[in-house]
Amino acid sequence: MTRTDSHIDASWPADTLTSEDRARFNRYRHASDFASGMQWNERQRRGESRLTFNYAQTLLRKSASYVFPAPVSFSISPVSSDAAATSAAAEAEHWLNSVAARLDLAQLDLAMASEIATLGDGVAKVTWDATTTQPRVTSVDPASIAVRCHADDPRHLLQVTHLYGVHASELGHLFPDLSIPVISLTNAAIPVAEIWTDRRWQVLIAGQTALETDNPYGWIPYVFAANNPMSHGFWGRSDLIELEDVCIEINRRTTILSRVLELSGAPIAVLENVDGSDGISVGPGAKWELPEGAKAYLLDLLQGGGAHLHIEYIDLLFRILHDLSETPRTAFGDSGRDLSGAALEVEIQPLVQKVGRQRRMWEGVFARRNRMLLDLEERFGTTPIAGYRESTTIWPAVLPSDTDVAVRNAVARVGAGIQSRRSAIADLGHLDPDRELQRILDETSDANRP
Repeated sequence: MTRTDSHIDASWPADTLTSEDRARFNRYRHASDFASGMQWNERQRRGESRLTFNYAQTLLRKSASYVFPAPVSFSISPVSSDAAATSAAAEAEHWLNSVAARLDLAQLDLAMASEIATLGDGVAKVTWDATTTQPRVTSVDPASIAVRCHADDPRHLLQVTHLYGVHASELGHLFPDLSIPVISLTNAAIPVAEIWTDRRWQVLIAGQTALETDNPYGWIPYVFAANNPMSHGFWGRSDLIELEDVCIEINRRTTILSRVLELSGAPIAVLENVDGSDGISVGPGAKWELPEGAKAYLLDLLQGGGAHLHIEYIDLLFRILHDLSETPRTAFGDSGRDLSGAALEVEIQPLVQKVGRQRRMWEGVFARRNRMLLDLEERFGTTPIAGYRESTTIWPAVLPSDTDVAVRNAVARVGAGIQSRRSAIADLGHLDPDRELQRILDETSDANRP
């Protein structure tokens, strides 16, 4: 559903939306417009030139790139040390990483990270596709979602309503087994509302009930990601909130400086004690004949260092922008001075801490999403998951690291007995540490044979 489909927006089931939901939708619309470059509060006058530097969107994308500099992988630990449990955990882990690669979840997560920073919220839907016999993970517009939570626990979901638009020709493909009401074929999208609880699933098409049955999954198939939510709230907040004022001011001040430079390049002639200006033109070789007592000179807008004041103010605004976004200039590859490796790490530490906060949110998202994926495969697929549901996220390094140093540290930890070889292999980024460890053991065994 797009935010421009007003007839879809008006089709929410009765008593679904609250005033808080409508205010949230308005925040999404404002944040989306601002991130797309609509960053001036005043209307543009005819003939007025304006500059818009979309640093807000650039900073959000930069932050997302640091959160996901490379695809994540997942590890599943066996419940016991016996061979059967180890083999089952390895099989479930291999399937989980394989399905993430097949569904291209790395690209989906990167795109959602930018959207979550912009809107404050992100939603993914996890379902089973009987046609392809594998799970489906899709991103959902949070403006098409309304939730109802437990009264004393805002993070305990009771009901999710998902509203979107579908063309009539697509209804039979999306709902082949449903009793679809008779609907006139038009070019307008037809509103479809899915209402999910842990026990029930209801589908309304154009306001008419087309399905009401038991939930086929036993859980609500939506995963929510909230950006820096309040401790007592369900939804998050946009990272643009702190950046809007300074971005608007940067656009305004750079536009003013641009106009000053433009006028200085085409100087203004000032005449004193002259009745008219007919026949007077500014240009190379121009000659003026002025009456006695008259004066003429060119107005120098750059006189007295006025341009430097604008530049210094703009530099101050950029410093404020980097501080508020917790993204130092060093993150763009330009520290402005020679620094040692340790000094560079200290300078970029605010961004590392910001990435750490966002990754903690994503770890919860991955844990819930992987739990759903594993459950779907065990119930509808063919891979023996053996009841495994819990997974651990293996993150790539936030900053470029020296592989040789990482290997030496891993060898030292394994040699000291404070880390297993499997964990060391996983930390070094292998997608399937169990199989890699087995290959190492096999090679070692073959080498030791007489």
